[in-house]
Amino acid sequence: MCIFSDATTASLLALAAESAQFAAAVRARYSRYGLQFAGDVARRALAAGELISVSINPAAHALEDLIPAGMLLAAPFRTSQTQGAILVYPRAEGPYSAEEKSLLSTVSGFGAVAVASAEMCASAQSRAQELQQILQLSGPPQGGIASRHWAEIFDAVTDFIVVHDESDKVLHVNRSLADFIGVQPQEIVGVQMPALFALGTEIPQHSCPFCRATLERLPDEYVLPVLDRTYLVSTSRVHGENADSRQTIHVLKDITDRQEAERRYRELFNNIQEGVFFATPDGRFVEVNDALVGMLGYNSRQDILQADVRSQIFSSVERFDEFARLMLEHGAVRNHEQALLRSDGTLIHVLVNAFAVRDAQQKVIQYRGAMQDISGLKTSQSELHRERDFSAKILDNTQNLIVVTDTGGRVRYANRRWYEMGYQQQQLLGRPLEELIASSRRQAFSEAFAATLAGQPIDNLELQVVRGEGRVGHFAVNLSPIRNEQGNTGSIVVVMSDITDAATLQAKLVHAEKMAAVGQLVSGVAHEVNNPLTAILGFADLLMENPEMPDSARRDLRVILQEAQRTKQIVQNLLSFARQMPPQRKPVQLNVILRRTVQLRAYDLHSRGVEVIERLDKDLHQVIGDSQQLQQVFLNILNNAYDAVRDTGRPARIEIRTTNLDHLVEVMFRDNGKGIESPERIFDPFFTTKEIGKGTGLGLSICYGIVREHGGEILCHNNTDGEGATFIVRLPAVSELASVGAAAGVTQP
Repeated sequence: MCIFSDATTASLLALAAESAQFAAAVRARYSRYGLQFAGDVARRALAAGELISVSINPAAHALEDLIPAGMLLAAPFRTSQTQGAILVYPRAEGPYSAEEKSLLSTVSGFGAVAVASAEMCASAQSRAQELQQILQLSGPPQGGIASRHWAEIFDAVTDFIVVHDESDKVLHVNRSLADFIGVQPQEIVGVQMPALFALGTEIPQHSCPFCRATLERLPDEYVLPVLDRTYLVSTSRVHGENADSRQTIHVLKDITDRQEAERRYRELFNNIQEGVFFATPDGRFVEVNDALVGMLGYNSRQDILQADVRSQIFSSVERFDEFARLMLEHGAVRNHEQALLRSDGTLIHVLVNAFAVRDAQQKVIQYRGAMQDISGLKTSQSELHRERDFSAKILDNTQNLIVVTDTGGRVRYANRRWYEMGYQQQQLLGRPLEELIASSRRQAFSEAFAATLAGQPIDNLELQVVRGEGRVGHFAVNLSPIRNEQGNTGSIVVVMSDITDAATLQAKLVHAEKMAAVGQLVSGVAHEVNNPLTAILGFADLLMENPEMPDSARRDLRVILQEAQRTKQIVQNLLSFARQMPPQRKPVQLNVILRRTVQLRAYDLHSRGVEVIERLDKDLHQVIGDSQQLQQVFLNILNNAYDAVRDTGRPARIEIRTTNLDHLVEVMFRDNGKGIESPERIFDPFFTTKEIGKGTGLGLSICYGIVREHGGEILCHNNTDGEGATFIVRLPAVSELASVGAAAGVTQP
């Protein structure tokens, strides 16, 4: 919207909108109050001398269904006769950017130049015609109403007017010229034109200095610099009082301000970094600045003005047609990305801000706008995208767990490996990382995190991390600070390497070495104890057979024999644990051994109300082993499960499951008892949680040795999804045990 304004009134000069209908609707609703408000804004912008922003409520102007509330922009402009502002109302897309505000200021300057040019031409032509009509009145005015009217009109003209005869004598001057010279108009009448022009200056060679058009064959309208001002001189010739005489009229219009505005416009147009263009809808540039010439790689403006915008500037005719469609439908484009062709055929990426100029019939007659070269930005964005994609692939495909936390320890990023740990994205983001650490190691993690915040990286910190399903894994953790621009720690990168398998293997190795050492010790002790124990049993039997032995002594001997037999059983267990002579083995079916083992304890289990659930795989593979030893293992585990569930006060349950697991056969015993107090020590010799006299602590140690000699493994853990514990025995299937059997001296029948 273009508003002309003076000290008291304002008028609406022009209005542009997305469509003619929209513009008509706004114009129809623009009330007197709205025009007064626009005039006030225009005057404020003129007083400020620069673009201003004003908050506006469209409801106050009956425009609430046409434009949104927001900031109105007002860019002032001035000419020698007119002042006002271009008002741009809020838009639905949101606030205007700094580039758009700069473009509006540029457009305002262009508008001022255009208005000044139109005013100058119209004023010069109309006043020359008016003066010519006045001077052609019959005879000079002699007084009365007509004379006064003529004088008032002549003196009301602000431009300088002088009339002289063929002898270059001044006939008339208007008040503006006389005031400029500093004398009364009648004092100048009869003065020669050279003297009039030479007031304060040197007298020129020819008579009238403004009659250059005849002497130098110049046009009747030309520009003449005088001192520090510049004038547009218009010359007309009319008949005098008789048909033979002629009078010459010179009108001098001060165009200094207009030329200064044009100079500023041209400086801005030529020196702005963005490429500015005026183009026609059929694909021709009307005007371009030097920045656009260089941007598109042309040698001169003339070269680019001759180029076909549709096929030589745009990358394709279809792209230009799409641009034209947007301009026709919306009247403007904002931050519109476009790929253009340089003169050498290479592509350049630009950001276009342009608007459509329409005629009185709302037909688009020109596109005006600016282009900003964003090729470097596009290249940087592409490189950044490639680097980000490359980094993302590395982070997501590494075997390590990676998280980035803020300084408060909350997770801001987690790579894909965390999802394989059983976590979903919403479970991780925003969650304190400390919650994922096992409670026993949280203090160590907190201390390491605090040290990293202070700028000290932490390497190879061993932590236990809780997996999504509740199991705990062992990880080696590295913490590194990420610093911001000020050098302060802004976030922490945590890299976790899964060492669960390595930790398990290390623990098994340590346990195996310990069991081997204990086995050697136990073997030696058992043999040393067995010799005197044999003598004790032998002499006790002989004394029992002596008929002369008193009854009181016999009772004591029975106690000695009973305890000696118990000691003998312990020694046999120790020898079994030491495993000096591996027994012969053959292919066996574990389902058969398990059913036989359960049958041995069937009465006790049933009488105590213990439910035994058998889930035995009917297609279970065979294993190479000693059925008696394997039954001893299963019976020992079953006895422990029975002891764990019988006094819990809830329905007792033991589940036995067999499964083919790749090249292994797995047997699982699961109970709902009290669980295991120290799972990590359960296979240690002489370790027991039973009451004194009810266990020696060798049962599970013997089971461990038997399973290991069969090439398998035995594991245990407390249940995470309920009460009780689970024992797992894994043994190699028959096809995997050929080498093991050969090494153990087993021959196939």
